[in-house]
Amino acid sequence: MRVFLRFWFTLLALLAATRSYAESLIAPQRVSLEAVAELKPAPNWHLAGGLAGDPRRDKVLTPAPGVGVLVNVPTAKEKEQLLTTWTHGDLELDLDFLMAPGSNSGVYLQGRYEVQLFDSWGVKSPKDSDCGGIYQRWDETRGEGKKGYDGVPPRANACRAPGLWQHLHIEFQAPRFDAAGKKTKNARFQKVVLNGFVIHENVEVAGPTRSAIAADEQPLGPLMIQGDHGSVALRAISYKRFDAQAAVRAENISYQLHSGPFKSISEYEKQKPTREGPLTKFSESAVEKSGRFALVFTGSLVLPRDGEYAFTVDTYTTARLLIDDELVVLPQERGTEPATRVLKAGAHRFRLDHIHNFGGRPMLDLLVEGPGIAARSIMANEPRVVDNERSQPIMIEPGDDRIRMQRGFVPFDPKKRLYATSVGTPAGIHYAYDFETGSILRVWRGAWLNMTEMWRERGENQLAKSAGPSLTLNSLPTVAMLEFPKTSGWPDQLDPLFSSQGYTLEANGQPVFHSTLASLEISDRVAPSADGSGLERTLTFKGATSFWETCVLLAEADEITPQPGGGWVVGDREYYIDFPKNSAYQPVLRKRAGRQLLLVRLNKTLLDESLVYSLVW
Repeated sequence: MRVFLRFWFTLLALLAATRSYAESLIAPQRVSLEAVAELKPAPNWHLAGGLAGDPRRDKVLTPAPGVGVLVNVPTAKEKEQLLTTWTHGDLELDLDFLMAPGSNSGVYLQGRYEVQLFDSWGVKSPKDSDCGGIYQRWDETRGEGKKGYDGVPPRANACRAPGLWQHLHIEFQAPRFDAAGKKTKNARFQKVVLNGFVIHENVEVAGPTRSAIAADEQPLGPLMIQGDHGSVALRAISYKRFDAQAAVRAENISYQLHSGPFKSISEYEKQKPTREGPLTKFSESAVEKSGRFALVFTGSLVLPRDGEYAFTVDTYTTARLLIDDELVVLPQERGTEPATRVLKAGAHRFRLDHIHNFGGRPMLDLLVEGPGIAARSIMANEPRVVDNERSQPIMIEPGDDRIRMQRGFVPFDPKKRLYATSVGTPAGIHYAYDFETGSILRVWRGAWLNMTEMWRERGENQLAKSAGPSLTLNSLPTVAMLEFPKTSGWPDQLDPLFSSQGYTLEANGQPVFHSTLASLEISDRVAPSADGSGLERTLTFKGATSFWETCVLLAEADEITPQPGGGWVVGDREYYIDFPKNSAYQPVLRKRAGRQLLLVRLNKTLLDESLVYSLVW
């Protein structure tokens, strides 16, 4: 038990020191793409309802009629940058983008600091010029080979294939200036996330990157999208602009300490506190305490302007927050439920209760976000000391010439998969496989596995986490029998007649998974495609199917559409399924309960017949 508790509190301290703030409860502003009121007109940028043609292969994207998407179609004469009519300092930005093959663009914060957009699909060692890179600065006077400098490559290549929608999230801090206009702090990319993978954190930029709209630096500048290099599409652009000068502060802080074990907030409210008094700083660490206790802070929160405020109490035990005697942040058995309130500028009474009912070091923080005010802690807590050795993740990679497998629980929404394995390949294309359903749970490129939660201390979670940028698929059975093929949906539960039969290994470690469904024998081989474009799956069947229709599920999504060049686009241009035109089997589309299923129907009798298709993302 002591070992477990030591691991638990070490992990909590690590999470506290390295956590990013929870997803905001305050909605961002959206750039309307039904009109272009927030964007300066540019002849090469077109409003569209989507994309026609074949975005996977066309080097110039073709706008489809409608609104909701911006498409850049540059020509020799029309190749202007896209600029917002508004300017920004600190900014949080989200957008979807889609690259044509070989295309090049970029997102310039304040028109000066670029995050590169590029078709870097398949690049193993990305540079600052690849997708997600913070582009280099440029100085003609530095001499040949030295003109470009200070570029920062992404941690990993999280880029998807051409013609697929990708998501970019940026948290940017503008440069700071004193009253005389002298720069006191450089601009900083606090976080950049590409397709759900963090590619930058706390990257400082000493000056404008190449092709900026100006060589100087200012407190404010417009957002710019590069339009003179290649064809790109944008949609779902949203943002939050923050005023660096506006802040929420706490005043007139007092505390009450109740020593002893408490399970709920109501237990100590009528008891005399062990100690109480004023505090010079609002901090949980400012109160001397030990063991188990309840701590109550009271005082005033001073809000700089009218509007909607979001409140988050960050703790792993129980807490609550009242503002003007109204319960705002609700207590839970472990942690709290954050909330928003519309409040007037000025002082508001608050009360913050915190119960620490475990041994070990307590954790408490109060974060507030408001109109034009970034989420910040208003408590003056001491930085948490982290054991640097323990904070380093435990990573493993496949061999240079051998495929490797690692058993372990695979994290998967809504619950982790218990009977699964992760397969890493020297080609840098990896996947997680579910023995229970015969499904490919997740695919990814780059680094293979983070084994920290499986191998450190007692490894209570037993999680084998993908270490590279990943695409999550589904955990539905791959092969199923449908009693009513024209009306049945796909089963989400395991068929009682399905049984995993383990796997065999080829000479290089390549696994082939085996299973049976009634009297049907199934072999499943998943390996990198010969051209490195994705994973090729070969399902081999032997035996007989039942009198029910037996089908293979290739994909399930809200939308599945044929590609002009063959194969299928899955979901909202999330990934591709390539299918050989000369295959004895051809997929069929069925729609059930608002979802589309891409299926292959098997013959009644099979003798070493194979179904081959590829996943490309």
